Amino acid sequence: MLKRPFAAEGVSFLAGVRDELQHLGPPIVVFNKSHSGSRLLARLMGEAGVFMGAHQNESNDSQDVFKLVEHLVLQHYPDYRRLWTADATVDPALPDLVRQVFAGHVEGSDQRGPWGWKLCETSYIVPVIDFLFPEARYIHLIRDGRDVAFCDHHAPNRPFWKKIYFNTEHLCAWRGLRFHQRDYERRSHIYNALHWSNSVAIGRAYGAMLRERYLEVRYEDLCENFDATAKQVLTFIRAENAAEVIAKVRPSIYATSVRKYLKQPKEKVREVVEIAKPLLLSLGYLKPDGVIAMANARIRGEPTFDEADN
Repeated sequence: MLKRPFAAEGVSFLAGVRDELQHLGPPIVVFNKSHSGSRLLARLMGEAGVFMGAHQNESNDSQDVFKLVEHLVLQHYPDYRRLWTADATVDPALPDLVRQVFAGHVEGSDQRGPWGWKLCETSYIVPVIDFLFPEARYIHLIRDGRDVAFCDHHAPNRPFWKKIYFNTEHLCAWRGLRFHQRDYERRSHIYNALHWSNSVAIGRAYGAMLRERYLEVRYEDLCENFDATAKQVLTFIRAENAAEVIAKVRPSIYATSVRKYLKQPKEKVREVVEIAKPLLLSLGYLKPDGVIAMANARIRGEPTFDEADN
């Protein structure tokens, strides 16, 4: 068994429920910022024989696991230290909730084959999932934040979503932007860029600690180089029928699904880039030389190229 990067062995009051779950085997967990194309991964895994949950929404997200995510984010995230003690009074409802969530999730499966789930916000509870399933494997799907910014989701108008955006519920506004739904609708691309930046950064930080049990996949690679990228995913999940699965899923792939931000107003794209620039650069979605040239031009007072086209 691989060492757990997030919690000490046998200390947590969750150790008992963890041991109860081991008969299920290690799950395969897909997480991502919402609207990153993860339904494609869910279909790929389903065709490979992975049981993805008894209760899924229209996006193939696990409705059972969401109950656990919501509880942990509201009660503990971003600091899970209290869960690694023997003091069950820190969250007496949690062990039974864990039991109920995974009993519901695997309902109807034979519990002998591979299983897992897809749920965007799982990234925020990876330390707990890693403790419960110490050999779980994780796939983090990342899509260009400029595309994701123009796919609307949830406003940060509740404590849960505030934590998803900002890692705290103790904010009422950000740089003059309030968190009401009507404000979100007016400038949703700004809010979505904030959401994307935090989600991807958290997922990558936790993923780096999982070492070989973590796979990072780009949505653009799935769309533009499907066969090779799908083979990488299927090898990672140890699928035995990769060629057959790829052939089944390939007809639903469209290269035109990427770089949709180019059809958006350039001023809005520029606003997204100003928020997400560090992460866009580190992921290779922006060219460093282009950003440097633009900054130097601004210093000289010269007209700059359009950052939206970078």
